[in-house]
Amino acid sequence: MNIKTELIKSSIIDKVCSRITDFEIDESKVADSKAIEVLAEIQKILKSDEEDDFLIVDSIVEVFIKHNLDFGSCHDF
Repeated sequence: MNIKTELIKSSIIDKVCSRITDFEIDESKVADSKAIEVLAEIQKILKSDEEDDFLIVDSIVEVFIKHNLDFGSCHDF
């Protein structure tokens, strides 16, 4: 983790959030559609004929990374 990068990200997020207060977003609709998309990708991986559990887990972690979701540190190597 680079502290300067994290601070810049935080600043950008704060600016964007302050500008979209008049912009109506249906958070549930966005989250539900994204969640369904992620689950469909994971389901496809689990239904595959992949025999190696490590590769299955690695593929699922790649889905989390692709969607900028925190997957914890147990698979961070």
